[in-house]
Amino acid sequence: MFTVGVTGGIGSGKSVICNVFHHLGIPVYQADIEARRLMGEEKSIRNGLQTYFGGKVFQHGQLNRKYLADRIFSDRDARAFVNSLVHPAVRKNFASWVQHQSGEPYVIEEAALLFETGAWKELDYNILIEVALETRIERIIRRDGLERKDVLARMASQMDPDKGREYADFIIRNDINDLVIPQVLRADKIIRELALKKS
Repeated sequence: MFTVGVTGGIGSGKSVICNVFHHLGIPVYQADIEARRLMGEEKSIRNGLQTYFGGKVFQHGQLNRKYLADRIFSDRDARAFVNSLVHPAVRKNFASWVQHQSGEPYVIEEAALLFETGAWKELDYNILIEVALETRIERIIRRDGLERKDVLARMASQMDPDKGREYADFIIRNDINDLVIPQVLRADKIIRELALKKS
């Protein structure tokens, strides 16, 4: 199966772009959503989080996402620990998911930390979504109700988009005046041709 990564900084519109691919009939694996699910369901991950962060990380048996986010976006060591627990589980889960996708031209993995974790190396093709910094900040404040300083702290935990260009095979611009559907259609055409050559 030909695998494609879609990534971009927080507020870049990964889900919007992947929704367009989904409407083209392409299965999309949402790594960040699956990571949250695994943190809540996988016993080894739950135990690791509780050992490291203490009882506050789960409330009434549910992952306390706000508490965890506040910790990992303000503490590099905490972030590295969570990544070391969760990302191997996500890679394993994604590989299993791919095995169940048959008869598709290709599949997509949507992930915020695709380049940072090195997961992009396991994929056949990678797409980076680019957006102006201020546009991203405004989107996140509007979407999540965060203060500007909190948005900047979260952005600081991700790779500089300019650095991400080194790993991307294709770039989609998703700014205010950009038309994304023609860009997605162009990427889809390229990927289908590459997938056919590989198969």
